[in-house]
Amino acid sequence: RVESFEDTPMIVDGSVPLSYPVRGLAVVPEGTMHIPGVFVVPPFCTQVQLETADLGVLDTIAEVGRVQVEGLRTKSLTIRSESLSRLNRQLQFVVYTNTVYDIDATEIITFRYLDHTVSIPLRIRVRRAPFLYDPGPGTYNDISAKVTVVTKTFLRYASIRALLSSIREFYPNIRVIVADDSRPVEDLQAENVDHYVMPFAAGWFAGRNLAVSQVTTPYLLWVDDDFVFIPETKLENLVEVLENTRLDLVAGTVGHNGIKFTKMDIVPGDENGDCLRIHDLRNWGQVPGFPQCYLATRVTNFFLARTDSVRAVGFDPVYTRSAHTQFFMAAIGRLRIAACDHVRIDHVS
Repeated sequence: RVESFEDTPMIVDGSVPLSYPVRGLAVVPEGTMHIPGVFVVPPFCTQVQLETADLGVLDTIAEVGRVQVEGLRTKSLTIRSESLSRLNRQLQFVVYTNTVYDIDATEIITFRYLDHTVSIPLRIRVRRAPFLYDPGPGTYNDISAKVTVVTKTFLRYASIRALLSSIREFYPNIRVIVADDSRPVEDLQAENVDHYVMPFAAGWFAGRNLAVSQVTTPYLLWVDDDFVFIPETKLENLVEVLENTRLDLVAGTVGHNGIKFTKMDIVPGDENGDCLRIHDLRNWGQVPGFPQCYLATRVTNFFLARTDSVRAVGFDPVYTRSAHTQFFMAAIGRLRIAACDHVRIDHVS
């Protein structure tokens, strides 16, 4: 995915005698942009004023006859004219230039006319480089070019070997990454299996971070080490959901327990902090175009996700043995998540 730098400008043209944008203005650091949609209507006053807050200056790119402009290249721009049409014509040439560097900040431009004062928000943001993945020549329709399976194991070699065997049965060419903090260590390295040995009992989230850091495909599939692939484990179905929605992470079902999802949100608390509100077995509604999928905040440990999205949230290595909700709590407001009931994996423990 490539994030669009552009936004849609929204212009207020209402009962007050000012027209001005309220959304959609963005400029790169040290960039200059025209401020669209700024004009005034009767009752007529000979003067308007625009002011910036902290991050830039105002200027004009052209002069209109019989119009006075004061404060060019400063934070306060005053425009005067005895003609309403000329005043509005000059407003069409007002530009903003960012002078204080920031990668993502909001500038407020104050627009004054008569006894009316309004605020125009303008966002300063950098253009971000997209995450690129090389699928290799002519291989992108191959699931192994899109998905890497990742897991973490600890003292369960019989389980992890059963998982690896089941993956090879259904997806012989897909890469699997195993993070392992067991002792003694049993070698799991094999064709299309990368076995990363960690310090003893380094922890579950530390292992997740290690495994995810080695993924080179656009998607990763997280599975627990005691899961096994079955005929219903159709990764292509989960890929289809991600590639046709704005979702970042989509889960399947585990065993015969059916679909599981949870609604969570952060609610204001008191001086001791905010609260995490959890509604088990509830969702935010169906995913448009995929009636078998439901929007959620927390899902099971069998999920396909965009690699860059998971890395952006990460896993706190403080959690060593028990942590599931913590990742999804950190993902609130950052990841779009859903659970689907048309892809299943088995649980053998």
